[in-house]
Amino acid sequence: MELIEFINLKNLDLMAKGGPVMIILLGFSVFAFAIIFAKLLQFFSIALSGTKKIEKILSKLRNTNPKKLLIEIQKIKHPMARIIEVVIVTKKDRRFDKESREAEISRIISIEIRNLENYLGGLEVVASISPLLGLFGTVLGMIKAFLNLEKAGSQIDPALLAGGIWEALLTTAFGLAIAIPALTAYHLFENKISNTRDKINDTVVRTNTLLSFKK
Repeated sequence: MELIEFINLKNLDLMAKGGPVMIILLGFSVFAFAIIFAKLLQFFSIALSGTKKIEKILSKLRNTNPKKLLIEIQKIKHPMARIIEVVIVTKKDRRFDKESREAEISRIISIEIRNLENYLGGLEVVASISPLLGLFGTVLGMIKAFLNLEKAGSQIDPALLAGGIWEALLTTAFGLAIAIPALTAYHLFENKISNTRDKINDTVVRTNTLLSFKK
């Protein structure tokens, strides 16, 4: 709420006082929160498919012909569904020997993980650069403040220096306000992807085991 209040219409003068760096940081904030929103939608969509459906598919593998489950599997929008699909297809396709089958499964796993990792690099860049940009803006603002102080000559007004300093510090505050939620979201998404990767590997083993029992 504090960040929203900071950048509302009543405080646009603060953005102007922060200089051009504030405009860049504002662009960074929009970019970062757009990525966060997009990733939340992606993970929410995956969660709607849910692991319950995956568990249901795996339980059916015990007593159902795997090929009959492929249509049902393809309707599930979940990374693990794609993995189960490729494990079944390559298991039943005689064109795949053991090595090519493992290579194909690894390829699909990599595709699914990369899909989950999309745009996280941009979020990491924003989290890393925003504080530096904020500091850069502060240095520029301090230089401007001392130049104004020098122009004042002997008629030094402490208010002039103080005003210049707080205006300069705006960019550092804004840079940190962007970096903190961006970095937090990045690590939360990374942790979610890491957990998904572990579940995918577990699903591959479980699917292979169930298919082996059906020989």
